[in-house]
Amino acid sequence: MVAVSISTALSSRIVDRSFFLTQIERRGIHLAAGPQAYLLAIFRVASVMRKADDPRAANEDACWEMIGDGIYVDGNATLEAAMPIFDRASVPFIPVVTLSGEDTPPELWGALFHVDALKAYNRALAATAAEEHS
Repeated sequence: MVAVSISTALSSRIVDRSFFLTQIERRGIHLAAGPQAYLLAIFRVASVMRKADDPRAANEDACWEMIGDGIYVDGNATLEAAMPIFDRASVPFIPVVTLSGEDTPPELWGALFHVDALKAYNRALAATAAEEHS
């Protein structure tokens, strides 16, 4: 019993998570920090963005100007990558592009609006809370 107590105390000092949480963390899911941390990694930018042909889409010229300034996000990225861009740039939307290569110009898919990203995140938080309390 003494050996188990000592090994438990020692392992909790060396490893700050359980084996299960370590395995989940390796897959990119930050479960230990709570739903607010891992939910952003679930949503792909392409699933939340407004496409270029949407009636409420961003102005294409404004998108290209932002791309020229280095403000854009890859369409395959998650909201976890996009949300810090909103904080840094203080813009209402971010152009969503596909980067093919160094010699090829980016392809404009549409724009991710901050309000749409926050709505998707809020719906996911509400669904998670409802699931936890049901």
